[in-house]
Amino acid sequence: MRGAVYTITNTRNGRYLLGHAADVASVRNRFQFAVSTGSAVDPRLRADWTAHGAAAFDLAIIEELEKRPSQSQAAFLEDLKTLAALKRAELDPTLEY
Repeated sequence: MRGAVYTITNTRNGRYLLGHAADVASVRNRFQFAVSTGSAVDPRLRADWTAHGAAAFDLAIIEELEKRPSQSQAAFLEDLKTLAALKRAELDPTLEY
């Protein structure tokens, strides 16, 4: 299983949502579904999604992480959470949703 840390960025104003998920494919699928249906992928994006449209948003996978065979799901999620925190430190906190 491959997890990921990702951003969904509003290309109009530079604001972003930083997230992590245990299944990178599900993140991509969820984002594509939201774009195709016009519904915001996350409630925090709703106002800008409505104002600017789905085309104003971009999904970027910042880093992927492979779950080790011996690793529990809880430990894998904790690793992803830690990785997200490290990536958050590299981003402008004033632009985070």
